[in-house]
Amino acid sequence: MPPDHETGIWFEMNRKICNDAGIAWRGNPKWEWDYHVPVAYAIGYTPDERRKLADTAMATFRRIFGHDAKTVASWNLDAVTIGHLSDHYGIDAFGNCRDQLATDGFTIWGAPIAAYYPNRENAWSPAVEEKNQISTPMFRLLGQDPVYYYDNQVPYPDTMEPVWPSGQSETFVDSFLNMIAHAPTQSLAYGQLGQENSFGWPTMRKAYPMQMDKLAQALSEGGLVVETMGETGRRFKRSFKSTPTQAQVMLKDPFGKAHAPQRTVWYQSKYFRANLHFRDNQFYLRDLHVYNDRFPQPYLTEPVRQHGIEQRLLAVLDGYHWSDDEVRAGRSGVRAMGRFVLIGEDGGSTPLAMAGLPTVSETGSMLQTTVPLSGGGKLICAFHEREIAFSLMGAPSHVRLGLMFEWVAERSALTEVFADRLNYRFRNFDYSVLVVNGVASKTADGTHIIAGKRGALRMLMTQIS
Repeated sequence: MPPDHETGIWFEMNRKICNDAGIAWRGNPKWEWDYHVPVAYAIGYTPDERRKLADTAMATFRRIFGHDAKTVASWNLDAVTIGHLSDHYGIDAFGNCRDQLATDGFTIWGAPIAAYYPNRENAWSPAVEEKNQISTPMFRLLGQDPVYYYDNQVPYPDTMEPVWPSGQSETFVDSFLNMIAHAPTQSLAYGQLGQENSFGWPTMRKAYPMQMDKLAQALSEGGLVVETMGETGRRFKRSFKSTPTQAQVMLKDPFGKAHAPQRTVWYQSKYFRANLHFRDNQFYLRDLHVYNDRFPQPYLTEPVRQHGIEQRLLAVLDGYHWSDDEVRAGRSGVRAMGRFVLIGEDGGSTPLAMAGLPTVSETGSMLQTTVPLSGGGKLICAFHEREIAFSLMGAPSHVRLGLMFEWVAERSALTEVFADRLNYRFRNFDYSVLVVNGVASKTADGTHIIAGKRGALRMLMTQIS
């Protein structure tokens, strides 16, 4: 094999690896490989069995290739498995599935959008403190469409995979590569291109060469590096001692829609992720999730025994799961969101609407989105590593900014609202965000936060361990 090529381990279980590890095959007795979650993925096995399976996979790789693997990926890696592989084999990079809803028998929701160092309790959550950090970075796979995937209205996986219409769309491929190479990205951006062999060459033969041609063109224009997954992992380790801030900014509709186009801005740090979304001239917060080293992933110590599971993180705002069934079906209804309004002297509110297009700039670990408003002035959303700040520029002095969180109350994790704090509880785990220069109050369908007369309204996202 050429020295600039790389082979790694795709870590799914089959009958042979179970037999070699001395673990009874629990899949369909007629099958050599069983796709069901309790059989195919490490979370279907006890922690000791996971370590045995990982050691067996590495021993097999070493016997065939003459050295240990430096990259390991799967659709569902867990903290026990990756901690063992990182500690004992010095893995350079892990790959795990994108966020998804009920695909292949499992949901993943709320994990970082890009690369991160996982913590030892939860492979889907970045380590906040170094003592809890697994020393190998995790990369999300498949080249996710950052705009439309979230609302689950595209009837196929809208990724860069060449078998799907998105990966076959030259408009989308151009948009994705441009986002990686030229849009604000904070510390780094990456994309993983390719396809599972099981789909077969006939299904990918049309789009894969097109993507490679476009990648070569983008490479020649500058702004991109093409390298193996292991090289990217080693680059990440050299550059970052802990998870850095990252962003995905797509200010043009990725599929080129002229009618009611959508745009989006994602920001990620080791403390939280956030999404400011644009639908035509409307804009709102669509997603806020926070990270805590003490929040364990499901099935960390107990093996999963059913097909069809959820692996969700700590939501402050979940624009999908906290919306009603009408919105989830693509119709009008109660959409979970954080919308922005002007509060007048009489207490009345006026929704903010966008005039023109937003702009995004970055300084250090701060990503700033500026939204021109139809009534004049601008809304400034400044994402910092530990907090988010919202402010008005050019608005009349007698008005104040309001941030209205609205959702289906019984679907949310919100438990209590104090003037300076929002308390949540999910899977018996308590967490909160603090409000600075604003006053929060609970409503029947969420919470309203009214900014002070001067300065930015701030939400402190860092969790206290």
